[in-house]
Amino acid sequence: VTVTPTSLKRNIALFAPRFAGQLQHDAQEFLAYLLDGLHEDLNRIKKAPYVEMPEVGANDPMDIAGAEAWDGHCRRNDSLVMDTFYGQFKS
Repeated sequence: VTVTPTSLKRNIALFAPRFAGQLQHDAQEFLAYLLDGLHEDLNRIKKAPYVEMPEVGANDPMDIAGAEAWDGHCRRNDSLVMDTFYGQFKS
């Protein structure tokens, strides 16, 4: 199957009209929308469990809080898109 950039944009605009027409849009916003849609369709977890995120205080170690948050995220999300493009940043 061959997909041209024009046909990809046109088909995405069917689901997200903000990308229709010839107006310029933020490429990051478009890519985020595309990857989110692919992730939702490819998510291997069909029934996501409820995950309560722990409270993080100012004195809590950020590496532990980050690991707990990532673990909670991974219990609800598992796809090829996540495997390839997701991660955590520390600032």
